[in-house]
Amino acid sequence: MRVKKLLAVIISAVMLCSLLLTSCSSGENSKSYTKKVAAMDVFDNTLDNQMPQTVIHKLITDHFNAPLPEGKTVKKAIFIGYDGFRADGINNVKDLDNSAIMYVKSLGGLYHTFSGGIADKNEQATSTAPSWMAMLTGGWGDYNGITDNSQMKKPEAKTFLTEEAENGHYGSFTTSWREHTELSYRPDIANSIKNNISVEYTHQIDDTATYYQILKYVSKPAGEEKTAAEDPDCIFFTLEYTDHAGHSTGYKSNDKYIEACKDDENYGYDIIKTIEARSTYAEEDWLIIISTDHGGKGKGHGGQSSMEKLTWLACNKAIDINDDYLNYAVK
Repeated sequence: MRVKKLLAVIISAVMLCSLLLTSCSSGENSKSYTKKVAAMDVFDNTLDNQMPQTVIHKLITDHFNAPLPEGKTVKKAIFIGYDGFRADGINNVKDLDNSAIMYVKSLGGLYHTFSGGIADKNEQATSTAPSWMAMLTGGWGDYNGITDNSQMKKPEAKTFLTEEAENGHYGSFTTSWREHTELSYRPDIANSIKNNISVEYTHQIDDTATYYQILKYVSKPAGEEKTAAEDPDCIFFTLEYTDHAGHSTGYKSNDKYIEACKDDENYGYDIIKTIEARSTYAEEDWLIIISTDHGGKGKGHGGQSSMEKLTWLACNKAIDINDDYLNYAVK
């Protein structure tokens, strides 16, 4: 019996030492990661005035509510979502000629944001469904009902897609993550069908299929006539490359994760350039936003570490950050 107890103690000690060595060798914790991100020279605000990711709802609804600039006849907006693209992942792409993030930054700005709700008030998982829903509805889970994955949105918490459709615009939602369309967005999908709300929800098999679907929406060669459904005014879609790589090999700059960051950017940049090549582009007032839902720690996410919580957004229109942006939530 004593031998068994001794073996158990030895095994536990070995496991603990292994965990400590892994933690030390990684050299990454919330404090060191926050310092690393704060030192990046690509952002147009500091971590002291990072905005909640809910602010994307404000940016899009304000865009559609604002008067048309001189010479423009129609409002358009596209929200490009890179799932699980850590803030320090921007270092993997910032020097690329075809970086969508840096190109959009050059037109407007690149800003620190955060996921996961507000400490001691309405914290929620830094996971896919609650994070995208916070951006789409402009409120945290205490408002929209989604604080973690595998939950259904409250019907009364409208996304900006539904709001703009009710204002006469046509919207589209495209993803390859089945849980989005099977559960989280079921009320919105059912509502759009039953009440003829002009938002099209499509589920694709992978990121490449998503890319081609979005190209169909945004391309417009000279002389081509498109219906409102074929040429939506408000577009939201996600690419999953970085999240898949993070869960597979870790949310740090390993070869697979770096390649995933570049894959996101290849598609994002091509889509933006396709928008700019539209035959009607000169007459259109486009808002272009790129953002991520969460970061990652190790091979997972969902907690409140800075590796998971620190996010970002790039916008082709500069943001003059004030209290309305820093404290934004529809509720």
